[in-house]
Amino acid sequence: MYQLTFQLHLLFVQLEGKWVTIAIAADNVDRIEEGGPMRLYFREVTCNEDCSQMEFTFYVNANNQCSKTKVTVYEQEDGNYKTQFEGDHVFKPVAATEDNIVFVGDNVDRASRRTKLIFVLGKNG
Repeated sequence: MYQLTFQLHLLFVQLEGKWVTIAIAADNVDRIEEGGPMRLYFREVTCNEDCSQMEFTFYVNANNQCSKTKVTVYEQEDGNYKTQFEGDHVFKPVAATEDNIVFVGDNVDRASRRTKLIFVLGKNG
């Protein structure tokens, strides 16, 4: 039980905070190109005590206008997180240090187009 509590606390400490987007990769590159719907400029990650619910704050350039966006994500039974942003988005953190987080995921847009994504975030402050 102590080990699980320690791991949850470590995850919380590593994920919580101000972050910036360092790199984005996708198999459908048009989704992350300049002005693409998945080209996200992260700013902050917050999570509840056990990180079963997180909130991401980021900017996205839609229709030539930069918009601040907040999305709440929810942990699923399989350990992945799910939210609705530009369709169904399922992802998980695969690596986290004090300075970086790497998320991998799948996005299925409203046209049923699947895109595999990798986001690398760096600590900002």
